[in-house]
Amino acid sequence: MTAGIRFVMFNYAVTINSNCHNLYLMNNFLKNKHLISRAGFGIHHNDIEKYKNRSPKDFYKEISNTGDYHILQTDIAGLSPEEYQELAKAVDKKPVNLFNKNYNNAVKKSWHEEMIKSPSQLQEKMALFWHGHFATRIQQALFNKEIIEIFRKNALGNFRDLVFAVSKSAAMLNFLNNQQNKKANPNENFARELMELFTLGRGQYTEKDIRESARAFTGWSYNGLGEFTDNKKQHDTGEKEFLGKTDNFDGADIINIILEKPACAEFITGKIYQFYVNEDPDEKLIKSLSQKFYQSNYDIMALMDEIFLSDWFYSEKNIGAKVKSPVELIVGIRRILPMDLQNRDIVYNFEKLLGQELLQPPNVAGWPSGAAWIDASTLLLRMKIPAVIAGYKTLDIEPKANDDVNMGKSDQNIVVNKKQNTITIHWESMAKILDQDLFNLLLANPDKSLEKLIAQFNTEKSKKHLMISIMSTPDYQLC
Repeated sequence: MTAGIRFVMFNYAVTINSNCHNLYLMNNFLKNKHLISRAGFGIHHNDIEKYKNRSPKDFYKEISNTGDYHILQTDIAGLSPEEYQELAKAVDKKPVNLFNKNYNNAVKKSWHEEMIKSPSQLQEKMALFWHGHFATRIQQALFNKEIIEIFRKNALGNFRDLVFAVSKSAAMLNFLNNQQNKKANPNENFARELMELFTLGRGQYTEKDIRESARAFTGWSYNGLGEFTDNKKQHDTGEKEFLGKTDNFDGADIINIILEKPACAEFITGKIYQFYVNEDPDEKLIKSLSQKFYQSNYDIMALMDEIFLSDWFYSEKNIGAKVKSPVELIVGIRRILPMDLQNRDIVYNFEKLLGQELLQPPNVAGWPSGAAWIDASTLLLRMKIPAVIAGYKTLDIEPKANDDVNMGKSDQNIVVNKKQNTITIHWESMAKILDQDLFNLLLANPDKSLEKLIAQFNTEKSKKHLMISIMSTPDYQLC
């Protein structure tokens, strides 16, 4: 198989393999297939002819268009901030807890649907990246909705604007305890993670820089409506020394000083490269990209253009070099297979069992990536899911409601699912899909020996069985 990650089919091991890619002609279809798997969530069943006939440049312009942005619509009634505040103040917490649970679930489902259907694929994919980068994990549903919209609206805008919006959001201020950051007793949580995880990376600052910047962020908070407040009474007005500069800094000054550092652009570029291109970083290329990112004053779209309009993005070493995250896997399956869900919870349970639930990153560092998504149990489950969706197999497990430690991946956090969920795939509308070379359509880098094995297994069976068999292989986990 490909350079990078190789799945060994029969013992479900993940190993590193330095073999060369199988060589095949990168025509428009193959390039666009690679593009939509990285800049979006995979092939859509309605767009096969488009992938064949459009140039990658034109196709990229289409999926990177942000004109389709609109606020997520939920299937349950929301509350105004004032109504939510009153509900939260009540002595009986059951109503507010129930609202948070139901509304958080509605937000997740609505965003999931946008990932499937939105023509602005890059915007939604980028928002998912920022959701893992600026990770928050709280129960307050309105705060969660706000920060997801910050990610979606600013996904391809200016990184400076995004950092400021996130830093002033109730979700982030709550999650990293800046509500408790007061001049008499500074709290360093937000200041530390701002530099370590969100902007500079380790080694670019000192413990003193953390302490001094924490003082600058004293007073940054939010009111009962979730609106940002700058409490001057709690702000430390004293002189601070930060990253070699000295003045009476406030939080905005700290962010601007950080963004003056080329190291910030390089850190963000490196993370974006690993998310979109290859887990194995190309330091020289990342350095070049980051310099252009910095010179553009942190224009995210300009950086994505540099990546997706380049020839090297389509090089053999980058084809099939990434493991799909659970969200990418499940959304991708729903894009390629038109289906109705009588119980939509089943697909979100798939994601949760595999270790990724929207609004619930495991910690402030966000979700893992690459081979970290795979172990013996999750690979087996990944390979079973397409057959479960097609109705060929059943799944008798579901994640526990509150699995904060293992993200659903431990047997101790699995219970019997007594309900049978029903999914209807519209095979009748998939004639154009089933007439394709399904191996080239579904796999990032088809393996001839695997093709032969699956073809023999599906002798005298229907093309839909063949399609599900291909989607049930380790190879399908790669993009």
